[in-house]
Amino acid sequence: MIKTKPTTLLALVLSKLVIGAFIVGALLSGCNKEVQQKSNPLKALADDSGQFALPSKGNKINFPSAHFPHKNYRQEWWYLTANLETQDGQALATQWTLFRRAVEDKHWYFAHAALANASQHHSEYRNGREELGHVEIIKQPFSATIDDWQWQSSQTFLPAQLSYGASTDANSEPSHDLITDTTNKTDKKNQDWQVNLSLNSPSNNEPFFFLQGEQGFSQKHHNLNIASHYYSQPFIDVSGEVYWQGKWQTVTGKAWFDREWGSQMLADDQQGWDWFSLRLDEDTALMVYGIRSKTRDFIYGSIMKNNGDIHTLSTEDISLLPLSADSSSQNESAYPQRFAIKIEKENIDLTVDVVNNKQIMRFGIEYFEGMVTFSGSHQGNGFLEMTGYQ
Repeated sequence: MIKTKPTTLLALVLSKLVIGAFIVGALLSGCNKEVQQKSNPLKALADDSGQFALPSKGNKINFPSAHFPHKNYRQEWWYLTANLETQDGQALATQWTLFRRAVEDKHWYFAHAALANASQHHSEYRNGREELGHVEIIKQPFSATIDDWQWQSSQTFLPAQLSYGASTDANSEPSHDLITDTTNKTDKKNQDWQVNLSLNSPSNNEPFFFLQGEQGFSQKHHNLNIASHYYSQPFIDVSGEVYWQGKWQTVTGKAWFDREWGSQMLADDQQGWDWFSLRLDEDTALMVYGIRSKTRDFIYGSIMKNNGDIHTLSTEDISLLPLSADSSSQNESAYPQRFAIKIEKENIDLTVDVVNNKQIMRFGIEYFEGMVTFSGSHQGNGFLEMTGYQ
């Protein structure tokens, strides 16, 4: 059982401030960008100070050091999504993300997590700094702990145990002994949720990672030097348990891990992105992201095989079109609920549907992160992230 570290008054105050940590960095740069940030808070993720390193095609990504923090860059994240199935056949979706964001010479860590089915969505966050004792990242074997959430590897990165969630008692997780009987549970107790997962390399082989873009250099704009270093592993086998709807349930499934770091995010002409992680079959995964622009969208994709092969795709290769929007979300957000993805030279023609339109994360900057299904040339499930629709 992972225990929550004692929270000081200072940490409580800082935790309120860090919810908007992404926006803080931009506020420090001056008031002349205030109108732009109000219209699109994602612009706060840009860095034009020259204080931080920029990704370069000449940088070589080496493992296992790539898994460790890169504090000479302004921001980075470790990102895991998983499509799960309970022992009684219920489909669930879960997300865990650990972010680092530099504000001047300070490094803030914060984590987002969620668990959802087709109609419900529960989410939670954690935050802190290493020097305050709420964050600890160990290189060998890799471990990332933020309060009571933890990724604990048994080797360099995979296999690993991942635990996170929320409960009505902020200082403890739901007890197995106390919740096996699901009768007479209050509505508040049924809002509790926990995720305990075992993450294993594909078919228990030695873990490997797919370098996106040009050997891990992932371009994000047609003309400007906006990029990240980016790698993925979409074939992680998952088993474990979740506390959901008032009871512990065993789950199995597939997880997708993404890792990125950089110092810039969007150009002035760009509003946000739509990112898809889709498993076309047991051995094939498709990743597509489209960065929406006032002038020309930037689209990238890759087809990854379970044997380690990767084939990258350019804007010219991919047709990505939203087919419908949802106007019922809070704050008058209009997230598309269906997309068409066509890659003619790969014989891929998909219609992608959002399963639960409530899967919106609202911790500082709003974004959608949720499960999808798709049909057409292939059938399956996956995840979709959408930003910049506020």
